Amino acid sequence: MARPIAEQIVVITGASSGIGREAALRFARAGARVVLAARNGQALQEVARQITATGGRALAVVTDMADWAQVQQVARAAFDNFGGIDTWINNAAVTLYGTFEQLPIDEFQRVIDVVLMGQVRGAKAALPYLKGSAGTLIGVTSVISEVPMPLQSAYTAAKWALKGFYDTLRLEQEHACDGVQVSVIMPSSIDTPLFQNAKSHLGVEPGPIPPVYEPGVVAEAILYAATHPLRDLTVGAGGLLAPLKRIWPLVGEAAVRRLAFTWQLTREPELPSAPNNLWQPVPGKGAIHGGFNALPFDPFTWLRLHPAARGAAAALALAAVALPCAALLARRSIEPRAHRRG
Repeated sequence: MARPIAEQIVVITGASSGIGREAALRFARAGARVVLAARNGQALQEVARQITATGGRALAVVTDMADWAQVQQVARAAFDNFGGIDTWINNAAVTLYGTFEQLPIDEFQRVIDVVLMGQVRGAKAALPYLKGSAGTLIGVTSVISEVPMPLQSAYTAAKWALKGFYDTLRLEQEHACDGVQVSVIMPSSIDTPLFQNAKSHLGVEPGPIPPVYEPGVVAEAILYAATHPLRDLTVGAGGLLAPLKRIWPLVGEAAVRRLAFTWQLTREPELPSAPNNLWQPVPGKGAIHGGFNALPFDPFTWLRLHPAARGAAAALALAAVALPCAALLARRSIEPRAHRRG
C-alpha cells in the first residue's frame, strides 16, 4: 500500500512549467519532499523557491531527459538527499507542429528522443529505487495515446508507443511481484505553455483543441495515482474520441480530421525560427498556464477519483430509471383488465 503523500519522496520530470509545475507545488503543500527535474534551471529554482518559502522541501536538478547520464543523476540525487524514491512522475515533453512532409527528420527524432525515450529512461532509472519502496511509476501521456492527431505525427507516434510500453511494463512488474505500481494519466487539452513553446512549421502559433482544462485537473489525478492503485485514467472530454474511433472508425476519423485542421491553428503568425523549446529551453521563470480559456473541473475525472460519489451517482441514475417503471407497473396493477370479447 502506498505511503501517505506527506511521507513520500517524489520525483517530477518536466517540473518547470505546466502540469509538472502544478503537481510539484501540490505535492509539496501536502508534505512530500519533491525533486524537480527539467532543462530550465531558472524556472526550476523559482519552483523550488516557492516550495521552500512555505516550509516545504525541494531539490532542483537541471536535466535533459534525452541524456541518460543526466536522468540517472536525478535518481541518485533523490536517494542521496532524501533517502529514496516513492513516486516517480514521467512528465517532460516537447512537441512539433506541421505535416509529416514538412518535418525535418532530426526534429522528428528529437521529439521521439524526449517524449518516448525520455520516459523510458526515467522508468529505467527509477525502477531500482521504486522496488525498494514498493513505489509508484506514473507516466503522463495524452489522449493522443489512443487517437491519431494530424499535424503532430512525431508527438502522436511517441505517445502511442508509450501506451504500449507502460502496459507491457505493468504486466512485467505484476509478474515479478515487486510491489511497483505502474499508472498512466492521459490528459486531454490542457492550458499549459506547451503550445507557445512548440516549434511550428504551420506559419501560425498552434493551440489546443477545446475543451481545454486547467493543469490542476491533471495534477489532482497525479496525486491520486501516487496513493491509490490506478491502471490508467483519461482526463477531460478528449478521451471520448477514442471509443468513438473504435466503434465508428470513419466517423471518429472524420471528427479528428475536422478538429485537427481547424482548432490547432490559431491566428497568431509564427515563423519556424521563432523561440521554441525543441532543442533548448525557452529562457525565463516558466509558468503553469498558457493563457487559454480553461475549465477548472472535469466531472468524469472527478467521479473516477471519488468512488463513493461515483456509486451514489450510479444509484441516482438507476433510481431515475427504476422509479418511473415502478410507478407504471403499480398503475397497471390497479387498472381493471379489459375483458376479451369472444
